[in-house]
Amino acid sequence: MEIRDFIAMHGLSPESIDGEKSLALVAEKMEQGLAGRGNIPMLPSYLTPDISVAPGDRCCVLDAGGTNLRTARARWDGSRWALEGLRKQAMPGTGGMLSFDAFYAALAAPVQDLGAFDRVGFCFSYNVSLGRELDGALDFWCKEVRVPEAVGMPVGASLRDALGGDYRAVRVLNDSVAAMLGAEDANVGVMLGTGVNVCYAERCARIPKVPADLRGEEMIISTEVGEFGGFPRSEFEESVIAASDAPDSAPAEKQCSGGYLGDVIAAAWAAAREEGLLDTVPAPDLGSVSRLLTDDPHSTAAQIAAAAIHRAAKIAAVLCAGPILRAARDRSEVRVAVEGSQYWRLTGFREAFHKELDKLLPAGVACRIVQSENACL
Repeated sequence: MEIRDFIAMHGLSPESIDGEKSLALVAEKMEQGLAGRGNIPMLPSYLTPDISVAPGDRCCVLDAGGTNLRTARARWDGSRWALEGLRKQAMPGTGGMLSFDAFYAALAAPVQDLGAFDRVGFCFSYNVSLGRELDGALDFWCKEVRVPEAVGMPVGASLRDALGGDYRAVRVLNDSVAAMLGAEDANVGVMLGTGVNVCYAERCARIPKVPADLRGEEMIISTEVGEFGGFPRSEFEESVIAASDAPDSAPAEKQCSGGYLGDVIAAAWAAAREEGLLDTVPAPDLGSVSRLLTDDPHSTAAQIAAAAIHRAAKIAAVLCAGPILRAARDRSEVRVAVEGSQYWRLTGFREAFHKELDKLLPAGVACRIVQSENACL
């Protein structure tokens, strides 16, 4: 059997996804989500894109991502945030089941080590229905975090209780929102790492579910577009989704993000071995996959991995194109802040992503990628 026949037979080809039709459906579901319907949540952040900060402002910052937990002291010097005491550790709940108390104690400990602060900025990379006070209940977990007792509980208030009385205010925002706010003049924020999410600045008049008294000029919307369920699935994606902790949530995220792509590639390699195309199965972690694609790009394993990566990049491009096009309604150039190791480090992903995104964006929509160091902090 030829490699291309194997890829096509198992549904792993990028060409099995109709980008334009998928984008039209994403756009429809986004519109529904703004009105409180459909399977793309379109969560209001209750933040505007033009937040001002006084020089010298200080706070503690906490980034709970899909893989790592990072903490630091932050000070605004008038042009950028200066970080001190930056610390990184594994995200609590990714290494096994935790209780509610153990989870929040694990979040609080590195913050307390930084000293007392009145305010904590909490970048939380999971679905939270925020309110105007910048706190809200965790809707559900994704990225295989296992803390079931935390679902339905307020994220910011729970951390504040674990921290104790010295911390009066904990403000919660999504990782894509943090990426957008951390980059200069960005209109769209994208996370392409362990998980996937996209935010953008939307005119409040186009957000029916936001209370009328809060409808200023613009508000940042965290789309949670990984919840989209309209892409065809390869049999390898099906098996990875079925084996995940929450098979009914975030199907698009599980088809394209770094937290699951290694498992998709591993499943494809296992099938190729069973069918006689591979003698041995390489290590499926994405660092090893990148090295394989660089060192031996014409090998059977590399060609299968490249197809899976291009397919994931195409799905991600469709998910990003919807918010980019909405942001482009009011401006001639869309500045897109992109964060995440999958986009910046995985061999072949970024090139395939832009190739597919360029096909989806009409002439006249200028899209510029910007990056800010430690934007999620």
